[in-house]
Amino acid sequence: MEMPQFHQMITSVNWHTPSWDLFILAAWAAVSVVYTFAAGRGRVVNILISLYVAKLLVLEMPFLTDIIDKKFNLPLASLQHLAAFVAVFLVLFMLLGRYVFRTSSDSHEFSAMFFSLIFSVLQIGLLINIILSFLPSGVQANFSQLIQTMFIKNPASFVWLVIPLVYLVVLGKFLSEDDEV
Repeated sequence: MEMPQFHQMITSVNWHTPSWDLFILAAWAAVSVVYTFAAGRGRVVNILISLYVAKLLVLEMPFLTDIIDKKFNLPLASLQHLAAFVAVFLVLFMLLGRYVFRTSSDSHEFSAMFFSLIFSVLQIGLLINIILSFLPSGVQANFSQLIQTMFIKNPASFVWLVIPLVYLVVLGKFLSEDDEV
């Protein structure tokens, strides 16, 4: 994407009148900061894996599409997928959190906080991408060009799925138990 296009997308967002676009960007920033301080390292990995598995399960559930097609009209189908994603995510998060990814106390070094902040931004971005991808296409079209490019249009879903994993692999040494006391 060229810089003039990016500048045009930024200026197309109405920063003076609250809208869903502004709410999404503000929520992304606020939730990322809160999440950085609230989530431990084990929980961070738990949430990431829960997000990936929940999205995959909802997309591949053969019976979900059959149930939605038979009981609901098409405009609600994507909302049913969104509800199923949230339910599957919460169940996985609770189950995985009880039995796996437990770590001892987290490091409070500046480098660990910086790693967590960046990783939080990536994870919350992935969550926003997943939620927006399950919304009806008519609703998706109402978002600004910036939100559509960042979270909805191709290749946004692929990028949001890959970037947290790449970041975790490249800088994952902060999550290893070797540096914990």
